[in-house]
Amino acid sequence: MGHFVLPRFFDNEKQDVNWDDLARACEVAVRLQDNIIDYTPYFLEENKRQQLSERRVGIGTMGLGTLMIKLGLRYGSEEGNQFIDKLYKFIAYHQYKASIEIAGEKGAFDHYHYEGFASSGFMKRMLAEFPDLDDALKKNGIRNVTLNTQAPTGSTGTYIDNIPQFRQDFGGTTTGIEPYFSWEYWRAGRLGITKQTVDLAREYMEANGIESVEDLPSHFVTAMDLAPADHVRVQAAVQVWTDSSISKTANAPNEYTIEQ
Repeated sequence: MGHFVLPRFFDNEKQDVNWDDLARACEVAVRLQDNIIDYTPYFLEENKRQQLSERRVGIGTMGLGTLMIKLGLRYGSEEGNQFIDKLYKFIAYHQYKASIEIAGEKGAFDHYHYEGFASSGFMKRMLAEFPDLDDALKKNGIRNVTLNTQAPTGSTGTYIDNIPQFRQDFGGTTTGIEPYFSWEYWRAGRLGITKQTVDLAREYMEANGIESVEDLPSHFVTAMDLAPADHVRVQAAVQVWTDSSISKTANAPNEYTIEQ
């Protein structure tokens, strides 16, 4: 099967995604979640039959908002959405490539039928973009009826953001495909209510002598700065390469009128 290599989006290698590691992560995630289907103790026989006949998985992402800031891209911008298109196209390709390869090893999901599977709008787009997948799909079938989804990951993001080592290494993370909600917030704890600044913004401010979050560069954007249409455009860019469900919050300023 041919290997899809995404051209670098940036000229500066220090300001780019590690595409090789991302491809490997996609492949491992598909194999892991497919194995979980077999290891799951099903309480109802009906659930077991349904899942084993489709082998439906949903691999998503977290930290898109953080990544875009680190790459100097404004969330919701045309340039940012061009990057999102390239990123999620790459992810979808390597997920589908992995599932097709696993089908060659272990067999396709029970209800797989090439003509029916390949006729959906999503698969027509995938196969037109990546003809090598079409050839392999005809030969092997595919292991999983769906592969990716975009969950909100609120609990997961909150959990790992409370791990000091994670914040030290990565500066925290946004949840799901969301931007940061606000750079500053109030937190109630045993020592009372304190004003907090998101680590990513605070560290940038300290390194660049910035005293107020209002003076951060324009690509340091939060939900407070975005119009609802910006959120929708991001969702649209991600959704092109998502074969299952997608979660997105479109915030609107409280002074918006009904007409707006």
